[in-house]
Amino acid sequence: MSDTFDIYKFLEDYQRFPCLWLKSDPDFKLRHKRDAAEEIILESSGLGTIKNLRLKIRSIRCTYNQEVTKINKSKSTGSGTANVYVPKLQWFEYADNFLKKNNDGVKQSETNLVSF
Repeated sequence: MSDTFDIYKFLEDYQRFPCLWLKSDPDFKLRHKRDAAEEIILESSGLGTIKNLRLKIRSIRCTYNQEVTKINKSKSTGSGTANVYVPKLQWFEYADNFLKKNNDGVKQSETNLVSF
């Protein structure tokens, strides 16, 4: 395993395989397709084992989802757009460009407030 992990290279490789991250992808539920994609990413990632690769993916997804939650919570406080949370992670915007596709079809929380 190399001393420096290139998060951007990893995310680029990860993005190439929607079967690993896009729930609506037809191959998302096919274990053999996901395994093959993981093997390809493993070669270039320098992570050593599939277990380490899956831990890295889980860590990135968890961190990404935590940041999205912070953004959404800051939007719902009603304090205006000037106070919307902006992630400090250098790679967030890159990951958001493709990972947000999982949230596009998600129904936003409903409110009982009437808008005029």
